[in-house]
Amino acid sequence: MRGDQQRIAEPIQPWVGRSRECAVLAEAFADARASRARCVVVRGPSGVGKSRLLSEFRRREQLRACAVLQVRCPDTPRPPRYDAVRRIFEPLELGADDVADSAVPALFPDLPVARNSSDYATLSALHSLAANLMATRPLVLVVDDAHHCDAASLRWLDFLLRRAADLPLLVVLGYRCDELDGPARATMSDLVAQRTTTVIEPAPLSRDDVAEVVTATLPVVPESDFVDTCARTSGGNPALLHRLIDALVKAGVRPDETGELSAEQIGRGVLAASVRSRLAGLPRRIARVAAAVAVLGPGAGVETVAAMAGVTRWQVTEALEVLRRRDVVAESGVDFAHDGMRAAVLDVVPVSEEDRLRAARILNDTGRPAIEVAEHLVQLAELNQPWMAGVLRDAAALTEQQGAPEIAVRYLRRVLDVETSEPQRIRVRADLGRVLAQLDPYAALPILRKLLDQVTDPTVYVSFVLNFAMTAVTAQRHPEAVRALGEVLAMLTLKARHDASAALRELCLSVESMLLIIGSGEKSTFGLVQDRIAERPLLSGGTPAERRMLAATAFVQSLRGEPSAQVVQHARTALNFQASDADPWTERCALFALHLADATEDLLPAAQRAVELVESMGARWDYSYSLSCYARVLLHFGDVRGAAEEARTAADICAQTVCADSTAAQYTAWASALVELGDVDQADEVLGRIERDWFDEATLEWHYFLHARARVHWIRGEFTAAAEVLLGCGRSMTGAGITNPVFVPWRTDAAILLAGLGRRSEAADLLDQDEEAAQRWGTARALGRHLMTRGVVAEDPVRAVGSLTEAVEVLSGSPAWLDEARAHFRLGEVLLRTEDERGARKHLRRCIDLATLCGAKPIADHARTLVVTAGGRVGQPLRSPVDLLTGSERRVATMAAAGASNRAIAEALFVTLRTVETHLTNAYRKLRVSKRADLAAALGGARTRRQHRDDEVEAEPLAGRP
Repeated sequence: MRGDQQRIAEPIQPWVGRSRECAVLAEAFADARASRARCVVVRGPSGVGKSRLLSEFRRREQLRACAVLQVRCPDTPRPPRYDAVRRIFEPLELGADDVADSAVPALFPDLPVARNSSDYATLSALHSLAANLMATRPLVLVVDDAHHCDAASLRWLDFLLRRAADLPLLVVLGYRCDELDGPARATMSDLVAQRTTTVIEPAPLSRDDVAEVVTATLPVVPESDFVDTCARTSGGNPALLHRLIDALVKAGVRPDETGELSAEQIGRGVLAASVRSRLAGLPRRIARVAAAVAVLGPGAGVETVAAMAGVTRWQVTEALEVLRRRDVVAESGVDFAHDGMRAAVLDVVPVSEEDRLRAARILNDTGRPAIEVAEHLVQLAELNQPWMAGVLRDAAALTEQQGAPEIAVRYLRRVLDVETSEPQRIRVRADLGRVLAQLDPYAALPILRKLLDQVTDPTVYVSFVLNFAMTAVTAQRHPEAVRALGEVLAMLTLKARHDASAALRELCLSVESMLLIIGSGEKSTFGLVQDRIAERPLLSGGTPAERRMLAATAFVQSLRGEPSAQVVQHARTALNFQASDADPWTERCALFALHLADATEDLLPAAQRAVELVESMGARWDYSYSLSCYARVLLHFGDVRGAAEEARTAADICAQTVCADSTAAQYTAWASALVELGDVDQADEVLGRIERDWFDEATLEWHYFLHARARVHWIRGEFTAAAEVLLGCGRSMTGAGITNPVFVPWRTDAAILLAGLGRRSEAADLLDQDEEAAQRWGTARALGRHLMTRGVVAEDPVRAVGSLTEAVEVLSGSPAWLDEARAHFRLGEVLLRTEDERGARKHLRRCIDLATLCGAKPIADHARTLVVTAGGRVGQPLRSPVDLLTGSERRVATMAAAGASNRAIAEALFVTLRTVETHLTNAYRKLRVSKRADLAAALGGARTRRQHRDDEVEAEPLAGRP
C-alpha cells in the first residue's frame, strides 16, 4: 500500500491538557495509513473530554484522503441488533443489491432474506464490505458514546480488527466506563484485549491546565487563588470547569480575591448538579453509601460505611464499584474522586441530626482520631452526653498542635455546652482564652480577666496571670499586663520568704522575667526595668526561667548600649535550650541583642528557627511579628530585597488579624526596607497606615517609625524636616534611657544633615556623644559609622579622607554591607573633590557593587553618577557575594570547602594559622554562612570573578562612548 514515509505523524490540533492523547491518536493514524490496522479506545467518566478528543481527531486535515465513517450511538434502552453498523454505513447510501446477501440482515433488517443468514456469514459479509472500501484508501471508523452501542455491532468491530492486521484501518471508540453493561461490556473487553488496541484514559486537567483554560475564557486575567478555587471545585473535569466558568460569567463574578467566595459557592452548586445527575436512577442504597462515605470521611472502612448506611458489607462493595464507574469515588479505597465531591454529595443527599450523632458514635467506638469525631459533635444542636466533652477537649489540643487555633476555639466553646464540673469549666475557659488570644486577643482578655477572680490555687493563678499578660501585650495593653504581673510577683515574693523551694524560685523568675520583657516595651516603664536589672545578680541560665531572665537582661542592656561582648554572652546563654523548652519571648529578646551586636554566626540560624517555631504554633499575629523581626535582621545585614519581601508578608498577614489597627512593627520594618530600595512614596504610604494608640510610648516601633520617616524626608531632599525628625527621635530615646548607637543611628544621621545645613556646632556635639556611645558598645558597625560621619562632617579634606579611609577599613570587618557601601560612597565623593579621580572611581565602584548586592538602589544610582563625573564608566556590577572575597579569602574558603583543615591550609599557603582563621572568618561573614559545611554551596553557585577588574576598566578608552 503506502511506504514507511507515511509513518511520520503530524500532530493533531492540540488543546489544553490533551497533547499526550493527541499524540497517541496521531501515531495510530500513521500506522493505519501504513497498512497496520489499529484500534484506539478512549474511555473515562462523564465530562472528561472523550467526545471532544474524537471531534478534534475527525477535524484532522489528513483524514480528507481517507474514508471516514462515524456514528454517535443514541441513548436508547434496547438498541436493535447492528443498529450502530447501519448508522456507520448509512452515508454510503447502499441498496440491498450493492451488498452481499449475507450482509442484508444487518443493513436491511426489514427484508425477508434476513431470516436465512447465519451470524458468521453476516459478519464476514460486513468485513468484505469494509475491505472493499480499504482497497482504494484508508478506512477510519469513529464510534462515540459506544457505551450505548448494541452488542452485535461491537462484535463486528472485534471481528473486523482480528482479520485486518495488514489493512489500512483505524477504529476509534469512545465510551463511558460507568455506563457499559451486559453483553456489550464483554465484547468491549475482547476489543480492548486485542494487541492492536491502545487504551486512552484522559486524566483530569492539572492546575496549570485549568489556569490556561480560565485565562483564555475570561475577559480579565485571573488571580492565582481564583484559579486554585476553580481547579479545586471542578476537580479538573473539563465539562465541570466550563460549566463553572459559564456560571461565573453569567453571575458577573470577577476572577480576583473578591470573587473567590462566589466562585466557591457557585462551583458547589455546579458540582452538586453534576452529582445529582450521576446518582439519578440508581437504587437508594447506593446514595446512602455515598452519603455515609461523605459523613465518615476518608479514614472509614467498608464495615464502618456499612454500619452507617444500614446495608451489608457486600452491598457497600457493590455500591462503591458503581460510584467508581461514575467518577464519584476514587479508583481505590473508600474516598471521593476529589475534595469538592464530598461537599457536593452532602448537598444532594441530606444528612440528619440523627445521622451526625450516629456517625460520631461509630467513629468514637472504632477508635478514630478525636478530630474526626469532634467534627460531627460541633454540628449537633445539643450535646448532652459526658463522653462528648473529653472528645472535644482532645480534638482541641490536637488542632492547636497542628497550627489551627481557630478550629480549637470552635471545639472548646462546645465543651462548655456539655461540661458541668466547675473546676473543669475553669480549665476549659483557660484553654479557650489562651488559644483565642492567638486569633483575637481583644476577645480573649475578658475571658482571662474573669478567670483571675475565680481561681484560688496560687500556682494556677500565676499561670493564668502569665497568659493574661501575654495576651494584653498582643492587644497593646502593656499597662494592664505590667500591673497584673507586678501584683502576682509581689504575692510570690512574700510567699518566698517562707518557701525556699526550687519550684517557687523558678516561678518567681518566670513572672519577673515576663515583667521585665513587657515593661521594656514602653518608655514609661523602661526606667523601672533598668533599675531592677541593675540590682539583680547574673544567673547561670540552667532553667527556662533563668534563660528568659538572661534574654531580658541582654535586651535591656543592648538598648542601653552596654558593652556588646557582655550582651552577646547573655544572649547566647539564653538561646542554649532544648527544642522542648523553646520560648518565643526568650528568643525574640536574645535575637534582638545579637542583631544589634552583629553576632552573625548565631543570629541568622536562630532567627529562622524562631520564625519557624511561631509559625508552627499557628498564631497569625505572633507569626507576622516574628517575620517583621526577621526582616529587621536581614535589613541590618544589608539584604534589602529579602527584608522587603519578609516585611511585606508580615504586613499582609497582620492586616488579616484583629490586631491590624493597633500594631506598627510590621509596617515600620516594611517601610524601612522600602526606603533603602528607593521606593519612598510607598514607604510614606505604609507609614501612614499606622494608627496605633499611644504609639509614641513604644520603645522600639516609635523610634523605628521616626527613623524611617526621616529617611523618607532625606531622600526627597527635605533635609531640614529630616533633621528635625531625627532630633525628636533622639530626645525620645535619651529620655527613655536608650543610648545604643546602632539601634536607631539618629546621632550620626542627624550630624550629617546638620553639617549640610550649616549647623556644624550642633553636629559636633552629636558626634562627641556618639563617640562615647560607639566606644562603649564596641562593634565594628558602631565605630565605623562614627568614623564615616566624622569624615563627612570634617571641613579639612585631609582629615575627611583619613576618617573615611579608616571607616572603610573598620566596616569591611563587619556584616554592615549597607554602611560599608555608604562609607565607600562618601570616601569616593571626598576624593573626587580633592581631584583624586582614580581613587574616587575605585571606591565608588566598590559602593556600586555592595549597594547592588544589597538592593539599595538610591546609593547605587548616586555612585554611578559620580563615577561618570570622575571620568570613568560604570562596569558590570558584582552578581554574587563570592565576588566580595579577596583572592586570599577565596583560596582559603575553597580549600576549607574541600575538607582541608586550618592547619593544612596554613601549611599549603605558607601563612600562619591565625591568618587562615582571619580569612575564613571574613569569608563566613561575606558569604552569609555560619559553618564550614555551608561553604561549598555558597562558593559553587557563584560566577567566576573578573580579575584585576578596576585595571581592566581603566584600560578601556572612553573616546566614542556615550
